[in-house]
Amino acid sequence: MRSRGTAVLLALLMCAVMAGLTTSARADLVSNANYYANQTPYGNPASTQVKAPPAGYELLFLETVGRHGSRTLTSDTVEDRALALWQRASSQGKLTTLGTQFDNDLAAFRAVEQRIGYGNLSARGKDELRGFGRRTAVNYAGFFTRAAAKGDKVQMRVSGVYRTLQSARYMRETLGAKVPGLDFAARVVDERLLIESGSTRAGRAAIAANRRQSSVLASSKHLLERIYRPSFVDGLSDPVAAALDVYALYATAPGLKGDTTITFANYVPIDDARRLAMVKDTGNFYRYGPGVAGQVSSYTQAKPVLADFFARLDQRIAGGRTAAVFRHGHGETTMPFGALIKVPGSTKQALKSAPYTWGNNPWRGFVAGRLAGNIEWAAYRKGGAVLVTMRHNEQPAKFASACTPVEATSYFYRLGELKSCLG
Repeated sequence: MRSRGTAVLLALLMCAVMAGLTTSARADLVSNANYYANQTPYGNPASTQVKAPPAGYELLFLETVGRHGSRTLTSDTVEDRALALWQRASSQGKLTTLGTQFDNDLAAFRAVEQRIGYGNLSARGKDELRGFGRRTAVNYAGFFTRAAAKGDKVQMRVSGVYRTLQSARYMRETLGAKVPGLDFAARVVDERLLIESGSTRAGRAAIAANRRQSSVLASSKHLLERIYRPSFVDGLSDPVAAALDVYALYATAPGLKGDTTITFANYVPIDDARRLAMVKDTGNFYRYGPGVAGQVSSYTQAKPVLADFFARLDQRIAGGRTAAVFRHGHGETTMPFGALIKVPGSTKQALKSAPYTWGNNPWRGFVAGRLAGNIEWAAYRKGGAVLVTMRHNEQPAKFASACTPVEATSYFYRLGELKSCLG
């Protein structure tokens, strides 16, 4: 029998764990143990958490913006460069024993990517969106059943890039299967979901300085020496770029787990993966994340997406027949949108005098830009009052600290408050 002290300790530990699920900068429980950065697959959890609204409020409108699911590399450029380097080393007799296998692994991986199509969803990516549709249908079953009965519509908005069209298709597949009779509006191509890099001169300088760090160079050489002899690596003009090509293969492979057994893990020691993941995070932080203190261009281009969130909700409040809008974009959509509205973990900018690192900033690509990652707003109405709550990667999340909830510990906010504090 457990002692009373042990039972109390276990209870306290459980409370701490549960608190961490909603207060941590990490929006959910996906692990960063392998350091895939923003190429971390979303996964397909059985269920997710939804906050119950205050008494008397009924769900009125649901809308999201998300990244497409796991995919192949967007082109064969990385593979071409990696193979050309391998061929040069091979012709010089500068391969390691492990390195003699690299071209075979690369060829096998490339064959799978060519079969799927560059930039297209993998089997895992399709399942991620099917899972998102299934969980959305289950979490909001009553809402969608009422929408189907009333003839209200659900709309999918896409960037126009094929993988976002695929994402919309596979989400709709399971959402529609779970809610017979649900009416889907015509799919809309919304180019506002295509967001370009917003890095500033200071941000680009920080990215370049990060790549020049001695620790990054050391990790890059250490990784490459798994494949090539040290004398060959020492002669490379840009070993960091060469190592990042191998890392890109390593970080992409988990998303193709259902299509191939090739992982490239043998070529990427975990400590080197960690260092190169920080390089990737640094680039994305300054291009699409919170960026440099006092500068907003890394995320201000997401303002049209935020304006659309409010516009679609206002239309619904005014009697519109669209009950839900699901936007399918890219990591370059979700990262700046998250920074704009300051979702947990995307609230802190970097000082010019103290550049972004994992040690001084909570922003992480595996949360903010993950494959199939998403931000959801759910609006509830009671009479003329409308409250909005948010989930980030399907976990309850608070809005920016500048926004005041209806109660101190609540996850619900008045619509007028959000228009004021996020405007």
